[in-house]
Amino acid sequence: MTNYFNSLSLREKLAQLGTCRFMELDEFSDGVAALKEKKIVIVGCGSQGLNQGLNMRDSGLDISYALREGAIKEKRQSYKNATENNFTVGTYEDLIPSADLVINLTPDKQHTGVINAIMPHIKKDGVLSYSHGFNIVEEGMQIREDITVIMVAPKCPGSEVREEYKRGFGVPTLIAVHPENDHLGIGLEWAKAYAYGTGGHRAGVLQSSFVAEVKSDLMGEQTILCGLLQTGSILSFDKMVADGVEPSYAAKLIQYGWETITEALKHGGITNMMDRLSNPAKIKAFEISEELKEIMRPLFQKHMDDIISGEFSSRMMKDWANDDKELLEWRAATGETAFEKTEASDDEISEQEYFDKGVLMVAMVKSGVELAFETMVEAGIIAESAYYESLHETPLIANTIARKKLFEMNRIISDTAEYGCYLFDHSCKPLIKDYVNALDKDFIGHSFGTEETGVDNLELIAVNDALRQHPVEKVGAKLRTAMTAMKRIHE
Repeated sequence: MTNYFNSLSLREKLAQLGTCRFMELDEFSDGVAALKEKKIVIVGCGSQGLNQGLNMRDSGLDISYALREGAIKEKRQSYKNATENNFTVGTYEDLIPSADLVINLTPDKQHTGVINAIMPHIKKDGVLSYSHGFNIVEEGMQIREDITVIMVAPKCPGSEVREEYKRGFGVPTLIAVHPENDHLGIGLEWAKAYAYGTGGHRAGVLQSSFVAEVKSDLMGEQTILCGLLQTGSILSFDKMVADGVEPSYAAKLIQYGWETITEALKHGGITNMMDRLSNPAKIKAFEISEELKEIMRPLFQKHMDDIISGEFSSRMMKDWANDDKELLEWRAATGETAFEKTEASDDEISEQEYFDKGVLMVAMVKSGVELAFETMVEAGIIAESAYYESLHETPLIANTIARKKLFEMNRIISDTAEYGCYLFDHSCKPLIKDYVNALDKDFIGHSFGTEETGVDNLELIAVNDALRQHPVEKVGAKLRTAMTAMKRIHE
């Protein structure tokens, strides 16, 4: 198969990267009507498969699961996930021939084999959906011309798709119709109904393209969403312990700190997150962030270049063919880090304490979000899509760290995200380690700027202005006006 993106002309590449528009809420006034009375079969019942299915069933849709015969006979976890939640389960041959909509939610590395196995069973004029376009864009999968191909991509791990829905909200979602597979002209309406069924319309939906989703998704998850959170966790923990902080306290500050800090980010952007700091701490976090951006910018640009060119996908697929040698080595190494192996303290940490003693963590979030956003926009990805893939999804990933540290984050995210996370972390840790270790110990694990709060007024004004004028803040302020149903993670 040929890489779909590389087969396009330069003009076509730029057009598809920039194909994205924010959809108004009234465009979803028909709700799930397009899928009512339709038979929907989800292939795969992992994190995304189960949680999207639960949401769609709660939205009144007919959901069942098609699994490989071996998974059913051996009662693997996917079978348990489906049956324990009272879904109908059958083989590909049992369920797919009568399905109106088939949703492929298997791991990315399995897509080629799965699609080749199920495509003969999809009925004429059926609809096939993905939640990540890697198989189409990077692997070049060709789908039968009589099948409509759509994508509905919630911008977070499957667990958070469910949790946000249960809170009465949802997660930002990208939808797309593959231009080569929409012969009936029904793709957009079905994608909108599907997004409504998962609750995505409450958080905001972008009508995008397969190409734009893949390139922006890979960049976001490799850098700020997963990679930098992993790098920041390991380096911040090691620095605190080296500076005399009790390891169990340091573990708790990091494990739950990302979630607390980025909750402020979710509701009010970088400005709100930085406003939670004292004035001296805000100025210092701004300085550290700017210095980190200068150090890390070439690395972010290299990752974007490798994603656009297909170099990243090629390397990852070679590792798939090599039985995941790199991924498994990196996964094992992550499990052996001091942060992962240290149990978090039972001592209570107040919400404000996470900010007062986490100035470095705040600076890392700011630098990572801004750099990811800037790099994606420079590559031609539309600002709204870059916002969702950098700022808005970061808190949703941080929530997974709060449950079971980096193990949980890497377990929940997709296989492409996990590989990209490790790849970035493998380069980023040595790049910024000396800088982090040379910082004053007061910037992580100790309160900074809470007693002596005097600052230079002009310097503070300049910092506040720089925060508010950054493009990610401007587009975020616009997009968050549509998120009226957003809930706090802890009421």
